[in-house]
Amino acid sequence: MPHLVSSLHSVYKVIRIPGGKTLEITMTVDEECKIVYISISGDFFVYPPEALEMLERELQGCSNTDCITNMVSRTHKSAKALGFTWKQLAETITKLYRTACSSTDT
Repeated sequence: MPHLVSSLHSVYKVIRIPGGKTLEITMTVDEECKIVYISISGDFFVYPPEALEMLERELQGCSNTDCITNMVSRTHKSAKALGFTWKQLAETITKLYRTACSSTDT
């Protein structure tokens, strides 16, 4: 029986939001460029607090930028953020996703 090894690629980004807040994102994608893990943290607030954890769970399984944008937009409708805009978050995650996926091609 052949031994199959899954190829995962992790990327990490820290950005300074205008106004002084920090946004940190860690993401892991598989060989098909599907998000298998994502962590969003920094010195900001999201209310309700569980909305950020829910967003992280919903982003797992995304395999394109439209999915990422839709999940962030859905969270934006039910949660408030202090320290970043939802657009900034979506753009940062999308850029990091593209970086991770371009690295899986090598």
